[in-house]
Amino acid sequence: MRVELRIDNMNHQIVTRDPELLGRWLVEMFGRVNWTPATFCQAMVWPDWVGDQGAPDWIGDTRVIGRLTPVSSPQDFVNMLQQQIDDMKEITDGRPAAP
Repeated sequence: MRVELRIDNMNHQIVTRDPELLGRWLVEMFGRVNWTPATFCQAMVWPDWVGDQGAPDWIGDTRVIGRLTPVSSPQDFVNMLQQQIDDMKEITDGRPAAP
């Protein structure tokens, strides 16, 4: 999974398939922030490609990924991922994804 975290116009990126590493990285990145009412933080995720088959390790549907989503904590980030999973379920069931 490729993750981009934009905090006050500073971009931070990681590519990993290890959820523990991703979790530690997120906690570190959020811990570095001197949060103020003016702090602006957004996240975006997209798939990395795994193995010879080129299988994505995350949702690859552009109707779901590619959104910059405001986040203010690791929990917000997890909620964003869950929303993407829920949106993909709606799409695959033939219903339109939530805006």
